[in-house]
Amino acid sequence: SLPIMPKAINIEELRAIQLEILQSIHDFCQDHNLKYALAFGALLGAVRHKGYIPWDDDIDIMMPRVDYEQFVASYKHSYYKVYDYQRDEDYVIPYAKVADTRTLLLENANIKNIGINVDVFPMDGLAETKEDAIDFLKSLTPIKTKFRMKILKPSPKNVWWKRIAIYLSKVLVLNTSPKELAEEINQRIASNPNKDGAFVGTPAGTDPHAIHNIYERDLFSSYIGLPFEGRNFLAPVGYDKILRNYYGDYMQLPPEEKRTSPHTLNNIFWLEK
Repeated sequence: SLPIMPKAINIEELRAIQLEILQSIHDFCQDHNLKYALAFGALLGAVRHKGYIPWDDDIDIMMPRVDYEQFVASYKHSYYKVYDYQRDEDYVIPYAKVADTRTLLLENANIKNIGINVDVFPMDGLAETKEDAIDFLKSLTPIKTKFRMKILKPSPKNVWWKRIAIYLSKVLVLNTSPKELAEEINQRIASNPNKDGAFVGTPAGTDPHAIHNIYERDLFSSYIGLPFEGRNFLAPVGYDKILRNYYGDYMQLPPEEKRTSPHTLNNIFWLEK
C-alpha cells in the first residue's frame, strides 16, 4: 500500500494554531500572575491591523526575565510544549518557543524541527545609559554571528557564491556547537553587572545587530489589553514609543515589494490527522 502523506497545513490553519498557543500562554500567565507582552511584528500587527500583519505568519512575545524563567519551568499543556535549551537536549536556540507537538514545521536551518510555535523572548536589563546598552549588545555580536553561521543552511534559492560563503563560514566555527554558543549568550546576559539599569531589551534574540531593540524600562511599567484577531492580548503601556524606536513611522505601510514574509510556508504538516 502507498505511504500516507502527512497532511499539509495552510496559512489560515497555521495562524489559527498560533492564536490558540498564544491564548494558552495568556491564560497561564493570568492564572499564575506572570507578565508577558506582544513583541515585534505581533505588537505592530495588534496596533496597526488589530491582528496579524497581513503578510506575516508568526507571533513573538516577551517576558521580564524573572517571569520568563518561571514560565519556562512551570508551563504545562496536553499538546503544547515549551522548548528551552537548558531543559531540552537537542534544542539549541537561546530563547524559548511554545510549539504544538501535533504539527511539524520544517525550517531551512541546522536546528531541531519542532511544531508550529510562538517565540518567547526573555527581557533583560542592559545598562543605565543608552550608550552602554548599545555597547553591551555589540559585545554579544561576535557570539551571535557565530551562532548564525552554525545554524545557517545553504538554500537552493541562494546564488552560487552565497552557498560557497555559507560553507566557508561553517569551517570557521567547526570547533563549537550551537548549544555552547546559546549558553555563552545567556551566561553573558546573566553576568551583566548593569541588569538593574534604566534600559532593557531582548538580548537573547539571535539578531547580531539588534541595536534598535533598546527601550526605557518604564515603558513596561504596566500592561494594557490590545485587540488581536478578535481577542485581547497584553502590550506594554509604552507600546507607541517601543514601536517608533523599532520601526520608525510604524503606521505607514511599507512599499508593496517589501510586504513579504521571511518564513517558509510550504512545509508544515499535521503529524496525526
